[in-house]
Amino acid sequence: MKTLYSIGLYCVGTIFMLILAPLMLLVTLVLPSKIYHFAQFISIGLFKCFNIERKIIGSFPSEGTYIIMHNHSSFLDLFFLPTIIKGKYTGIVAAKNFKIPLIGTILKRVGAIPIHRFNHAKAMKALQIAESRIKQGYHIAIFPEGTRTTTGKLSQFKKGGFHMASNTGTKILPIIVKGLYEIKPKHRWQLYPGIATMIILKPIDVMNKSVDELINEVHDLYVQHGL
Repeated sequence: MKTLYSIGLYCVGTIFMLILAPLMLLVTLVLPSKIYHFAQFISIGLFKCFNIERKIIGSFPSEGTYIIMHNHSSFLDLFFLPTIIKGKYTGIVAAKNFKIPLIGTILKRVGAIPIHRFNHAKAMKALQIAESRIKQGYHIAIFPEGTRTTTGKLSQFKKGGFHMASNTGTKILPIIVKGLYEIKPKHRWQLYPGIATMIILKPIDVMNKSVDELINEVHDLYVQHGL
């Protein structure tokens, strides 16, 4: 029954995305400034199609520019985060995600930065581009683990995002998500309905802190909240 139910949810989600595809193209071409609102609409709608309840604890700051650090447990993270961000934003995203129909188009329109995990030179270039986006007033979303967990536990943090925060003096906004690993982990194709909880913590000032100190501070916060 779970398999049939999962297939049904995927079908509903696919139909939803196909219906919105023409509208998405129209928005990107005619009203590009509305792309963030449209991405939020798609994200909320897709969660409803998948029968996932969203629970938000805390609120996104109304002012300031942040490097948003988010634990990575499911591909659904890409749809949860846009539902709460205020202002213009972009992110460092695995290059393969740009090949996904509709999603890839949205990523390009919001200026998302592809990262090639196994190419050091391209990875460093991605960080340089992200730093220039920060100077333009964009929030930068990044998964400090680099890729989705396969165990449900935190993976080792990569240092790139923390160097970016230190280099630009940009505060880190830690965000914790629970529940999405149980709903759709990397190693299981079936999608189980459930509750996804997002906890938005207070921004972390990066001034006068080393990269290692920042890594430890963010990691400790995640652990304190049960990750």
